[in-house]
Amino acid sequence: MTTGALASRNLAFVGHPSSGKTTLVDALAHLTGASGRKGSVAEKTSICDTEPEEQDKQHTLQLASVYADHGDRQWTFLDTPGYPDFVAETAGAMFASDMVVAVVSCSSGVTFNLRQKLKRAGELGRPRAIVVTHLDGDNADFDGLVNELREAVGDSVVPVLLPDTSGAGFSAVTRTMDVEDSEWRQPLMDTLMDACEDEELMMEYLESQTLTDEQFSVLTPAAIAAGALVPLLVCNPDSGLAAENVLQFFNRFTPSGLSTIHDTEGGEVEPDPSGELCASVFNVKTDAHVGKVCLARVWRGTLSASDSVRGAGDDKPEKLGGLFHMVGKQREAIDSAGPGSIVAFSKVEHIGCGDSVRRAGEDLTSVAGPEPGIPMVALAASPKSRADEQKIGEALHKLSAEDPTFTIRNDGVTHELVMNGMSDLHLQVMEARLKRRYGVEIETSIPRIAFRETITKAADGHHRHKKQSGGRGQFGECFLRLKPRPSGEGVEFVDSVVGGSIPRNLIPAVEKGIRQACAEGVLTNSVVVDVAAEVYDGKFHAVDSDEASFKMAGSRAFREGFLKAKPTLLEPIMELEIHIPTEMAGTIFSDITSQRRGQVIDQVSEADGAITVVKAEAPLATVQTYHRDLKSQTSGEGSYSMSFLRYAPVPGLEQEKILKSEGKKHEEE
Repeated sequence: MTTGALASRNLAFVGHPSSGKTTLVDALAHLTGASGRKGSVAEKTSICDTEPEEQDKQHTLQLASVYADHGDRQWTFLDTPGYPDFVAETAGAMFASDMVVAVVSCSSGVTFNLRQKLKRAGELGRPRAIVVTHLDGDNADFDGLVNELREAVGDSVVPVLLPDTSGAGFSAVTRTMDVEDSEWRQPLMDTLMDACEDEELMMEYLESQTLTDEQFSVLTPAAIAAGALVPLLVCNPDSGLAAENVLQFFNRFTPSGLSTIHDTEGGEVEPDPSGELCASVFNVKTDAHVGKVCLARVWRGTLSASDSVRGAGDDKPEKLGGLFHMVGKQREAIDSAGPGSIVAFSKVEHIGCGDSVRRAGEDLTSVAGPEPGIPMVALAASPKSRADEQKIGEALHKLSAEDPTFTIRNDGVTHELVMNGMSDLHLQVMEARLKRRYGVEIETSIPRIAFRETITKAADGHHRHKKQSGGRGQFGECFLRLKPRPSGEGVEFVDSVVGGSIPRNLIPAVEKGIRQACAEGVLTNSVVVDVAAEVYDGKFHAVDSDEASFKMAGSRAFREGFLKAKPTLLEPIMELEIHIPTEMAGTIFSDITSQRRGQVIDQVSEADGAITVVKAEAPLATVQTYHRDLKSQTSGEGSYSMSFLRYAPVPGLEQEKILKSEGKKHEEE
């Protein structure tokens, strides 16, 4: 089977949790013949929610691709998680789509989550549509929701399907163009004409103030593609009411899959099926039977099942282990795929999520992949058993390859294995997959903070190392001067010894001792920074002095001087950018300043004042679990990003607490 690029239509379904998004995809899959029966989330038969974690929670947690060959179209429906915790899945789907379909429950209204996804789709230049569900809910208000959506997105949102009523009586829909007295018929036609570039048709419309069905059919896809129209449709996916109407609209008016995209150099990538291959991997999964599976969008050229491909690196070309369409978890083998197609291929180990793909022997055309977001939440992980310890590395690597927002690092300072994700839920799901797929169990905890230590005034240090236990002894004595250095200048060693009080060949041993003490920390197990250590005098013994003795003397002298130099702990200060509904801004300001030792630096308004963006600074120690508090304070409507800014001294009372729990004892040995 070969996919026909001319007829490809790829729709990414996004929305807030419990909006009916997955149920809608199940309904469309059944109508197009992709599924023999309409799946159900509640009954755990959804064609999309196939992972045990999804079925248990009854929420989509990863991207599902559903291919259907229906009529004169080849459809790919991309179902995405409603939770923003799994943003990488949603970002990949929007990137690969021809149109982003936002699904919103009439009972829930316009959530912050939905606003952000619609905004991102607009930034990507993807055409958008909206499907309103749950119109039969007790508190459903269609007219109010339309006004709310127009306030959130703009006047480009216009209903193209109308319900007969809101609430329990909802039983039918009608095309807006068929309702002569509808308040939305004229705005819909005006919106289409605003995007029209045909002057003759425009003059005709100014006279008639109406459009024929043929004119409507021509103008609508162009207006959607240009972003001038965001069509609003209605249906009840649970019962299937109006799902056929929604499919018919998509069939007639979804913009073509033969879109032009730009490469990273700014050049246009034309959808030429005979050109050199240009494809983008936007999602990676691990299948129990075939291993690694990559989902990719073909932009140019034709990818064949027998091809060997490579990414941007110098890795050897890899022969595809299979080329197929995904229908939920099922695979349908195909021979080739052209521009506009979304396909899956297996057993290509050196290509990952976000990579551009070329055919072996061809030049690379690089396309910027989806932007998945930066993981903000961290947990230290340790294997429960020795058997887990042996398997954990490979297992975590496989999970990380699937999800670019799930990262693993070994902290060189705290010596912890740290998992990073988008939220507690995200990490809980990854932990569950780790156990279910690979049999690895872990214990988790809040990561230790990598403090730093420095001094605030000059001081002297001295130590005489002397041991005698029969035979040759140990002897080394040195005198140091310590002084603080400007932030960021590191540790400096200065040799000012004159007159041979310490032989030249033993001076490096003193430096080694000092640098070892800096690496191990004096107050805690934290790295010492920004200190100048000058050795200016000492004594040695012709027989008993050696490198080990002077290394010990240097280390102990440094520690003594450090403790006299008014030492302080430094903590990482983070820069936060917090997006919240404006009515909640006061709560967030108060929390940052009064509970987190932070300060608000700036604030700006977005979405006509509906959203406030807060820029703030706060110590890492106070924001390690900020995701939980922000979610609680904003009823799940807030989001944030965080990045390291600088190190700053820990306040006195806080330092006392830290030293009490993590401080070293300094009894003389």
